[in-house]
Amino acid sequence: MNKNYYLLTNLLTEEETKIITSIIRHIENDERRIGVQQIANENYVSPTYIIKMCKRLGFEGYSELYYHLQQTANANERASGAALQELIDNYDEEKGRRFCELLRQFQNQKLFADGSGFSELVADYIVQRLAVCGFMVFNRVHFYDFMIFHEEHKGAATNIEPSLLIAISQSGEAVPILNDVRAAKERGFKIICFTKREDSTLAALSDLVFIVEGSKQTLVGGMPNPFFGRVILAFEELVGYYFQSRKPLEQEPLQN
Repeated sequence: MNKNYYLLTNLLTEEETKIITSIIRHIENDERRIGVQQIANENYVSPTYIIKMCKRLGFEGYSELYYHLQQTANANERASGAALQELIDNYDEEKGRRFCELLRQFQNQKLFADGSGFSELVADYIVQRLAVCGFMVFNRVHFYDFMIFHEEHKGAATNIEPSLLIAISQSGEAVPILNDVRAAKERGFKIICFTKREDSTLAALSDLVFIVEGSKQTLVGGMPNPFFGRVILAFEELVGYYFQSRKPLEQEPLQN
């Protein structure tokens, strides 16, 4: 069950958890209000069983529980959008959808996160986050080795399958990152970047640009520097948005 939902799960039996999950799936799929009889049929229980569960959880009945879950879903969606707009200067819903589309497009391929200096720490975080979420993702060292391997085997049947590279550069002008991005684009990769400067070379090379702590200049040694932390927070929100917006076919089937 989506952890953004609020009921204390230690109050639920396994069967009750499946019932709540079933209701949430219908809400998140943006369907019309589903009646208690349909939920009962889907979970092989009686409507009376569900109503008793609702009362035990402190609701007057099924309608009040359904309304509570629906309001929670709407609040979560609004909160996620507001957080992204606060963290990413140029964020809009189209950019959020594009991010999700790119993750879906390459979800079964090798992904890469690329950064140097402090940005490398952010890239390593992104690698760990996506790996936990089930993606096969590597950092820039692996990307470099990957490219070199294929360069040395040009004559063999080792063509690189286009994939996704996430690049982080505060200035958008870090030479090692630009070199990797250009190499990736030559091989058909899509590029997502996080940078401070919308007029940077990195932004111009990227398919999807997120501006964080936007600035025309890059300050050296400025303290404090919130850019790197905000990129991590923004990425967390984007990944959360990805999982909230997955199509029904990509969700795990209900276990009855």
